[in-house]
Amino acid sequence: MSRPEDDSLIPWTLQKRRVVAQTRIFALEEQQWTCPTDGARSGTFAVIDSPDWVNVFAITPDDELVLIEQFRFGIGAMSIEIPGGIVDDGEDPATTAARELLEETGFAGSEPISLGSISANAAILNNRVHTYVITDAQRTSAQALDEHEQIRVMCVPLSRAREMIASGQIHHSIVVAAFTLLDQWRAGIK
Repeated sequence: MSRPEDDSLIPWTLQKRRVVAQTRIFALEEQQWTCPTDGARSGTFAVIDSPDWVNVFAITPDDELVLIEQFRFGIGAMSIEIPGGIVDDGEDPATTAARELLEETGFAGSEPISLGSISANAAILNNRVHTYVITDAQRTSAQALDEHEQIRVMCVPLSRAREMIASGQIHHSIVVAAFTLLDQWRAGIK
């Protein structure tokens, strides 16, 4: 994709930021930005300052995908997803991927392979979502869930997972986007 010929499209300059609310998992900030080519153009924008996240595709020796189902408070309903979670401060995302897989499912496997990272929601979130694949995944232990987690684990053929996306059973946007990275990896595109 080529960039526009117009050289006036350049990043705006952050002037100041103020934390409006601090929660356990993110800070809501008001940020003042100014256009560098026209200082008269500025605005205040809401930005969610969040740690990075990981998603992990765990594929069993039978070529099945390990999925989880859990209640999501944001939508007030159940959600079928791939395992994942927040990257702890100072933790390598690959380490997080293996840790979250083990904690949420009891599965472990190969060393995590990075499929890439994407912006969670570039309009309002400043973090990245790192997606990994772990092959030869097998149950090695019991789940080690956080206090507010109740997770059901299921293994389905990859083709069934795609049907679950098409039918709306898998509807988490970051998970659906992650399937693009998985498809590229399986096709040898990176």
